[in-house]
Amino acid sequence: MGASWKIESLSYPEVRALTQELGVSETLASILVRRGIGDPAAAKAFLDPEGISHDPLLLGDMVMAVERLRTAVERGERICVHGDYDVDGVCATALATLTLRELGADVVWHLPSRFEEGYGVSATTIARLAGEGVKLILTVDCGITAVAEVEEARRLGVDMIVTDHHRPAETLPACPIVATRPSDYPFPDLCGTGVVAKLAQALLGADHPALARHADLIALATIADVVPLLDENRTLTKAGLRGLSRTQKPGLVALMRVAGVDAATIDTTAVAFRLAPRINAAGRLGHPDVALHLVLTESAREADLLANELESLNRERQAVEERILREAVAAVEAWPAEKRSRRAYVVWGEGWHEGVIGIVASRLVERFGRPVVLIAGEGDRWKGSGRSVPSFDLHAGLAACSEHLERFGGHRAAAGLSIETDRLEAFAEAFAAHADGLLGKEDLASVTRIDAIVPATALTLALACELEQLAPFGLGNPDVTFLIADCEAVGAATVGDGKHLRFRVRQQGRDAGTAIAFGLGGQLDYVRAESHLDIAFRLKQNRWNGTVAPQLVVRRLFDTAEAYEELRTWLAGVWRAGEAAWTPEARRIFSELSIDDSATRRQLLESPTFRELLAHGAPLSLPEAA
Repeated sequence: MGASWKIESLSYPEVRALTQELGVSETLASILVRRGIGDPAAAKAFLDPEGISHDPLLLGDMVMAVERLRTAVERGERICVHGDYDVDGVCATALATLTLRELGADVVWHLPSRFEEGYGVSATTIARLAGEGVKLILTVDCGITAVAEVEEARRLGVDMIVTDHHRPAETLPACPIVATRPSDYPFPDLCGTGVVAKLAQALLGADHPALARHADLIALATIADVVPLLDENRTLTKAGLRGLSRTQKPGLVALMRVAGVDAATIDTTAVAFRLAPRINAAGRLGHPDVALHLVLTESAREADLLANELESLNRERQAVEERILREAVAAVEAWPAEKRSRRAYVVWGEGWHEGVIGIVASRLVERFGRPVVLIAGEGDRWKGSGRSVPSFDLHAGLAACSEHLERFGGHRAAAGLSIETDRLEAFAEAFAAHADGLLGKEDLASVTRIDAIVPATALTLALACELEQLAPFGLGNPDVTFLIADCEAVGAATVGDGKHLRFRVRQQGRDAGTAIAFGLGGQLDYVRAESHLDIAFRLKQNRWNGTVAPQLVVRRLFDTAEAYEELRTWLAGVWRAGEAAWTPEARRIFSELSIDDSATRRQLLESPTFRELLAHGAPLSLPEAA
């Protein structure tokens, strides 16, 4: 499968220090150390991030923005909040609107249509707003590149304030800018709604009850926009998830109902895969106004109608997405071998729905393991959406090929573009060539990073509960992945119409619990045939019929025998002459790796090589089963 698992070596003195000072298990301490959080003070702050909140006045031109907004409120000027059509844009628009209402402002809002206006601020919209008496436009989650549009607004007698978190161009708009870049703000990874939250703090005061009341919107956007859940984002998300669990917003209550989300147990997974797609469906297939009305409504009846409308749109989105995915995969598989070997793909199709190509691009990245730009359109109108792998800066890649593009923007991991028909082939070639020059095979290899190798006896409900201290999980703080080595799958069977696997895990005669392997139903014969497996998994609490038990949620299955052979070969390559006496501590460390008491283990235990490995901090990297 061209994949491997990898675990970094660690400092056991750091592990012991965390265990003693924080009162956590060695397993949790090992996870923190491997993630670079070995300092006890930093670890304590990570586990309890409630107080991380930076000074909002450090965020760009915050002082100027606050003064202009307060002046507008005092003068009774009409303010328009101009947002974007995704979850972040919708939530940022709602938060800014609600904040300005707290100040008594005359405020309206505008969300662009993906299909009529496209991303960002347009001159046509500015002219319309000016004609409607708007004197100040506040952009949220957009505007950082709107240089010409800001000038046009000024010509029409309309001031603008830009709040954004996207990458700026070389020239900035000539107006107050509240953005993560450029800025002296100590944390550059807020989403658009996060930036608005800091504006709300500056306008209302950090302790204003409205901030706690609308924390649910901030968490929803922060999770959906896939920004790193570290530092202040961790604080905002943790507080916001609590807010979502008891939200009083009729729209969010109705949305959780149609999405089948239990408010009492809501987490980042539920937000990312249940709530966010339904909000996004409005902007992808229709108009984002539906989603914004849902968030802002105070009527339970209207909330139910809007939530059901989003549910229908989401089902339609899924069907359209599956069709385009099939066609895009077929297109790639029809390419000659040389083209398929390129380090990045550009795929386009006439008649594809531009509202879902970003999602399909993500799925193609998962399938082919390389950056993908998917382009949809017809005639002379083509729009693209790209997604990337961790080792490739997509925004920089588009910048390197910008001579072929009409417009582009976005992030390292995701970006959008527009392009003329006659430039498609040239762009595809230039983009692939750029990636070929930067990415090696190792950059595209699928590696499952292991946080700890654990024995069957460690997989308890207490550990599953303790791991929740590391939440919320997301970009920058992925969910914990364990590895249980040299075990067997007992009673393996498919569930869910053959899509998934369920079995019990046994290691050295000890039961390790029930495992569920989503999407791996096709590996039933392999699992039944293998008596030795290494299993990468996440340990979760499974609630069923009033009982709670630990459950192994499988990520990948590895062939133990092949892994050990690779380990033998690798150890031979780092062999040092001489012998060393093994101390009890060294034996303890070795035993914690959960390698079975086989010939391999005895061979390694009797050699000095493993101690050399620990001393030099070398990581383990083993191949996945074929």
